[in-house]
Amino acid sequence: MKIVEKHLECASILTVCTLLFIWVLPDTIALRNILLVIGGFTGLFLIKRNWSILNWHCIQAIPLYLIGSLFLWVLIHYTFFSLNRDLELSELKSLWLRAFAGFLMAIGVGISLHKNKHLRKYFFFSLFFVPIINLLAYFYASYLNGGLVKPNDFVRFLFIKIETTFFGAIASGFAIANLIYFLIIKKEKNIFLMLIPYLLGLVLVLVSALLVGTKNGIAISVALCLLFGLILLGDIFWNFRKTSFSSVFACLLIVVATAVIWKGHKASAYEGWDTIFSDAKVAVQIDKYRHWQKGEHEFERPTNELGTLVVGNTYFRLAWAAVGTRLIAAYPLGYGSINRSFVGLLDEAGLAHVHQGQVHSGWIDFGLAFGIPGLILIFSSMILMMIFGMINPSLMNLCAVMIVVALLPMGIIAEITYKQYFEATIFFLALASSFILLGKRQAAVDAEND
Repeated sequence: MKIVEKHLECASILTVCTLLFIWVLPDTIALRNILLVIGGFTGLFLIKRNWSILNWHCIQAIPLYLIGSLFLWVLIHYTFFSLNRDLELSELKSLWLRAFAGFLMAIGVGISLHKNKHLRKYFFFSLFFVPIINLLAYFYASYLNGGLVKPNDFVRFLFIKIETTFFGAIASGFAIANLIYFLIIKKEKNIFLMLIPYLLGLVLVLVSALLVGTKNGIAISVALCLLFGLILLGDIFWNFRKTSFSSVFACLLIVVATAVIWKGHKASAYEGWDTIFSDAKVAVQIDKYRHWQKGEHEFERPTNELGTLVVGNTYFRLAWAAVGTRLIAAYPLGYGSINRSFVGLLDEAGLAHVHQGQVHSGWIDFGLAFGIPGLILIFSSMILMMIFGMINPSLMNLCAVMIVVALLPMGIIAEITYKQYFEATIFFLALASSFILLGKRQAAVDAEND
């Protein structure tokens, strides 16, 4: 049977949907790598066959060039600036190869979604696999427990919190992009039933974050929902006479759901929210309070301005981030390892420490790894994607904008550059870049497919 382009496009979407399902499941590393290789080669073939529609000379191609330049910078860094060549080479031969396969795969997925409007629903649905798995796992854990499990007791039943935070934020971003497009940009009427899946998807992400008890997941999901609510509320007041029932219902549902989830989280979460700002003031004073150099479970907690002991989780995350920022300034070209740069630079600087992991802030960790040049490449691409996406707000361009809106704050408070999440981050940034590159043609393609 002759393989035609339609087969490649369907294979591309099937591969990424399968990958999104197993990306977070334990003991699936081999299958994940196989899917990345298949997706990478499929993307390469799709790029070759669609070279004519990929306008590489237009200004909208710059974000994709910037993301692609990361791979060149990594090779330059290894050749001239590495502080641990053996470690950096091992990651080049593993993590960075997988990230490059994901990069090619993302472009192929972008082409497939661009040319086949009917495939989008499968991709959009697959983005919600993680919150769906979370929900099912919670009910199964409750069944085994003989009653509902408390959120904080459920954390490690299947997988840890970062999965819920990362994929929940991405799913929320895509849902919000679709809602904004149909409710505000196109202002289509009689689309209430079509919007229900996206609204339920947002609620599902919120519930998933609540059940896992992740502060980062709740913070990002609630922030995205509030942003959407404010945008929708502003449109309702600005165009009051043209406001549809769907807009009012969506606004009310999201506001109520967000309030209920936040209240539920505050009631069941670990300590920390009420003193977070006072604890932060202590944490960033890394020269005065050197508790960050000790073990997370072995230190005597300092006292904040309220006269209470700081919350360990808040203190350590912010203190490590402050130390990491100082190290980036001291070593602006980075250490060279995605997973071990914080530890490596602490040793390089002669700073005593017990902690052997990352700083738990993805962008700081990436800056520690590949310095200010690496951060400039990523942030420049993200800023340009937001600009180009808002200038030409097609559906896929809005999806690109919301990927950036989700990743920017998430990279500040969550470890999105740790192990396979780095591969996922590169994948979604490349996907967003491909949406922007193809955005000029999107309106015509959508009209043709309607």
